[in-house]
Amino acid sequence: MAQGKKSRLQPGKFYEAGETIYAPRFGFTAKIPQGWQGSLPRESEVFLLQTVTPDVFGEIYVFGRAQGDLQTLKQQWLQGVDLSETIRIKATDPVMKGDMLVSEVIGEGQSINKGNRAHVAARCNPDGPCVIALSVMPKQFYEPIKNALEGFMKEAYFEPPNNASPYANLNWNEFLAGKLLVTYAYAQGGSKDTEIHLCGDGTFTGNIKKTGFMKNMNPQYNGRLQGTWVTKGIGESTNITFTFSGKSKLPPVEMTLTIKDDQVFANGERYFVGQSTKCK
Repeated sequence: MAQGKKSRLQPGKFYEAGETIYAPRFGFTAKIPQGWQGSLPRESEVFLLQTVTPDVFGEIYVFGRAQGDLQTLKQQWLQGVDLSETIRIKATDPVMKGDMLVSEVIGEGQSINKGNRAHVAARCNPDGPCVIALSVMPKQFYEPIKNALEGFMKEAYFEPPNNASPYANLNWNEFLAGKLLVTYAYAQGGSKDTEIHLCGDGTFTGNIKKTGFMKNMNPQYNGRLQGTWVTKGIGESTNITFTFSGKSKLPPVEMTLTIKDDQVFANGERYFVGQSTKCK
């Protein structure tokens, strides 16, 4: 596979056929096959590939192991591996295809759909981590899904793992320009509590409530406010400064923004980031 420009996997993002995915922790880079779509569900470390064609159906689950080797994996597959409390899979005849271990697997347990078949493939990074891909499909689609799985894994390539923070080079001014910062009265829903539109020209407008991230400051920082904003810092955290304009005559406010697992916090309070509809 040509080693072109790539960016690391992002939770919640859909990847279309032909797009490149990169898992730096495992040093693994691969391309989404034609007829497939991929995503990394939030709060999950398993990348999911699904068919998008109407005539063939199947799923591929891709996950990694920090350390391992193919001989150990082979023995484990033959003995059986628990996928969950109710599902256990065993390899029928694991064989090597180049540097890739492959096998059909059969399932055991009350939750097994007997109308499905499954196939697994694994490759290991010379620097340690292994990547495993498990496909599940209705019996009639076994061959095309198996071929897609093995093709996906065969064309992937490895490089030394990289455990650096995904936000080490985050430019906050670029990241926040044209965005809406919003928090809610209740953590996962409810009415909007505070919202701030950060426009690309450096201006902001906001509807700020006393329970928002300025709640520990002067109560005058409340209601509909406007002015300019700027961040200072590259990486996982930055200081953002709000300078107010208009009739408020409030002194500037500086606070800390941090990001972790794609979640943004302002002075320790969770904020959701979306696209602003008020910035031109």
